[in-house]
Amino acid sequence: MATGAEVLVVVAVFASVGTEVMTGSEPPVSLRHAWENEVIPSAPFIPDISEKDKPGPKDLVYTPEQIARILEAAIRIPERWHVHLFVMIMLSTHGRGEAILELDAESQVRGGLIYFNAAGRAQTKKRRSIVPIAPTLAPWLADVTGKVIQYRTTDRDGNTIVKPTASIKTAFEACLIEAGICEQEVDADGNAVWHEPRRRLGESHRRPKLRGIGSPNTLRHTVSTELHKRGVPEAQIDAAAGHAGVGTNKKNYRHLRPDYLGEFIEGVEDYWLEIGQFTTAHLRYQRDTNVIDLAAKRAGRK
Repeated sequence: MATGAEVLVVVAVFASVGTEVMTGSEPPVSLRHAWENEVIPSAPFIPDISEKDKPGPKDLVYTPEQIARILEAAIRIPERWHVHLFVMIMLSTHGRGEAILELDAESQVRGGLIYFNAAGRAQTKKRRSIVPIAPTLAPWLADVTGKVIQYRTTDRDGNTIVKPTASIKTAFEACLIEAGICEQEVDADGNAVWHEPRRRLGESHRRPKLRGIGSPNTLRHTVSTELHKRGVPEAQIDAAAGHAGVGTNKKNYRHLRPDYLGEFIEGVEDYWLEIGQFTTAHLRYQRDTNVIDLAAKRAGRK
């Protein structure tokens, strides 16, 4: 049995591992080094992670038609309008999700630009960039005040309450399911999961429990893929995404150039043009204070 001192040593060694991969038939490098130098009596075996538990490649993207369906599901009811605006910003800027959720209209949206890194906030390795506001996005931001992404709900008296939100995961998944971008959930044994009938609604059969395919971050992979397909220069895609570090002079002044990220914005607008083949939910003039059912409107035109 290990002594108290040995246990403390093992804990210390584990802490020194940091982000090392701790899987496989051999112990991590730090543990093996401690064992070989007799700092600890033995190194524990760390089993392999099974293939089914490993994260898949980040190659999932949404088609323009799927984006159209997501936008329509989001704009259909006021409780999801914040998802609609999030999607519009993400696909128009290639911004980071957390930066969009923290965006403040008064201090970060000005002069035709979005300053994703708020004043006074230190840049991290996940850089936040300055991106021009694309023409299709501009009308959606024109009358926004305070926090840009806020969700709507109602109190017990039916009054509308608008609040900032730190996550759109649940509402986004509801949009995916309504858009048909989903699959039936399975349990740990691979068996399909079902909802029991809701008797109060007169249901007599079970319903499949569905989950959305992808996440808000899939939008980021999608816009990156679409811009590459359109031949937008890699440097401009990286600059908008926050991947490219730049010198102080360029960082402070390049966004003032009239042609700043010009080809990036052209690519974004071409992408919106393609989405426009399937919906008008990305166009600001379609939005008013009423609940919009675009599917019903299309049916009425037939």
